Amino acid sequence: MKIAGIYPQKIETDPKIQHAVSEPYGLQSILAVAKKQGHEVELFTPIDEKNGKTTAMNKEKFIEKIIEFKPDVAAFSMYTCQYTLGKKIAEILKKQFPEIINIAGNRYPTFLKEKIDPVFDFSVVKEGEETFRELLYEIENRKNYEKVKGIFYKKNNKFTFTGIRNRIFNLDSLPDTLRFPVILKQVYKGISIPPLSENPHYAIVEYSRCCYNNCKFCDNAGFWGNRLSFKSPKKVVDEMFRLKQKGVSIFYFMDLNFTAIPKKARELCNEMINRNLNANWYCMSNIATVDKNPDLLKLMKKAGCYKIAWGVESTDDHALEKMNKKVGKEFTTNSQTIRVLQNALEAGILNQGYYIIGFPWETEEIILKNAKNLKNLPLHQLNIGIFTPIPLSKFYEEMAEKYKFEKNLEKHDRNTLIYNHKTISDKKIKQLQKRIHKEFYESPEYLKRLKKTCKIEPKFKKAFNDYFKFLGKSIRIK
Repeated sequence: MKIAGIYPQKIETDPKIQHAVSEPYGLQSILAVAKKQGHEVELFTPIDEKNGKTTAMNKEKFIEKIIEFKPDVAAFSMYTCQYTLGKKIAEILKKQFPEIINIAGNRYPTFLKEKIDPVFDFSVVKEGEETFRELLYEIENRKNYEKVKGIFYKKNNKFTFTGIRNRIFNLDSLPDTLRFPVILKQVYKGISIPPLSENPHYAIVEYSRCCYNNCKFCDNAGFWGNRLSFKSPKKVVDEMFRLKQKGVSIFYFMDLNFTAIPKKARELCNEMINRNLNANWYCMSNIATVDKNPDLLKLMKKAGCYKIAWGVESTDDHALEKMNKKVGKEFTTNSQTIRVLQNALEAGILNQGYYIIGFPWETEEIILKNAKNLKNLPLHQLNIGIFTPIPLSKFYEEMAEKYKFEKNLEKHDRNTLIYNHKTISDKKIKQLQKRIHKEFYESPEYLKRLKKTCKIEPKFKKAFNDYFKFLGKSIRIK
């Protein structure tokens, strides 16, 4: 069969908001499973290529390309903000190809359960590779859908659930994620090694899935649960070698917490070092796990880690408690964050901070007061997201009956205030976001920090200057 993997909307990569990567890794993994079964697969995402560079593709051309492929099965990967366009495309495909099978998957379909729109024939719940493999077999052969765990399917004009499927804990059993040329040609747009002026191409890699924490703003527990699964270090490094041969010069580990189990992190770093991978990579990490294992930072640096993205979230300890930001029974504190970030800086690693504004308990005054403390954090890059109660998260569950949410799902993009905040409007929160971002980068403390960092690691000078040029800022390190 011909399988179209459809990623309906490019996730926001505004440098003020999120990390600068846009690769549908999960969907590519799903398509790898289908290809291994012998199906013809293609990825469709609204990214165009012109003169060797990638640009945004308009919706009309995006849909036209899918239709030209004439798929037998359309597999949609959708977060909340992608659902509206995904549903529209599914409707167009049904009219064009009445026999087509539309399959929905990823976070929002998992949240919707039996409320998924009937234009979709199936909905894959949670982790999808094994479910998709079995579902494709039944579509093509026996059509005994009740035997496929982890799906909602139509029976007597109603969606029926086949039951929860067990997680995949042997990730080495999965085929290597497919990499499509248009994705590999995207240029990383953040503080990077190699620097932006060298047009560095990037790829997402995966070592682990899930996170054992239960932060209330995160949908991890609702989607994955809390038990981690891993690939072997050998499989990960094998894949990184192959991607280097395809022109990839920056790797981003999509693991929710690369250092969740320090022993595992050490094993992978040693594999990179022992095999002379010589790759530039960065990852997300948790303050508390590194605070108890400060030696890990030097090993990560030796293995090629040039940057760590940290979930800072807030500079207020009470706010962190309200978010349930903790490991085990210990809540993360601002003093702990400063200590860990300083250790990373001194190890020659850049610090990227994820910060959130717009929580229900915040006022404009509280937001600005807490933001003043950002200049004291040893951060090099700051991403400011606007709080969004995400489906499958604890905050969503708590707020669903108390607040009115924005009905336009395309605005559920983590850069829009989607609920009726008591004192702050969406216009105001965006003004605050812009102001905090500007004041952080223009503070004397920030410039002083950059100079110190460049003394520790001189190659960061070019990385900083290229990034500031990209942001349109006049800052330069001499």
